[in-house]
Amino acid sequence: MALINCAECGKSISDKAAACPHCGAPVQTSTPAQADWGRAEAYSAPPPTPQPQVTLVKSAKSRGVYIILGLFFGMLGVHNFYAGRLGYGVAQLLITCILGWFVVGLFISAIWVLIELFTVKEDGAGDAFA
Repeated sequence: MALINCAECGKSISDKAAACPHCGAPVQTSTPAQADWGRAEAYSAPPPTPQPQVTLVKSAKSRGVYIILGLFFGMLGVHNFYAGRLGYGVAQLLITCILGWFVVGLFISAIWVLIELFTVKEDGAGDAFA
C-alpha cells in the first residue's frame, strides 16, 4: 500500500481508496498500461463530437410598415417597438402618457415621430429595413 496525495485537498491517502476520506473527491487510480507508455496515441484526446448546426433566421423589418405605424400610432411609440428600438418606444409612450394631458407632451411626441420617420434607416439590431 502506497500513499498518494489527493488532487483536491492535497492530504495523503491510500492509493487503494476509491475516494478521499477528507474531502470525498474520487481518487484516480487508473493509469495507462505499462505497454502503452511509449505510444503517443495512448495519450491523445478523443476526437471531438460534431456539434449540431444551428440556423438563425432573422425576419426583415419593412420600412413601409414602420412608416405606417409611425403615422397612425407614432405618438405611442408603436413603430419603435416594431423596429426593436425598445428604449425609444418606451420613452415616447411615457412622454405621451405623462405629459399628454398638457399640450407640450403631444407636441414633443409629434415632432419626434416626424423626425424619426425621415431619418431612421435601420432597426434596433442595426440591420437596414427591407
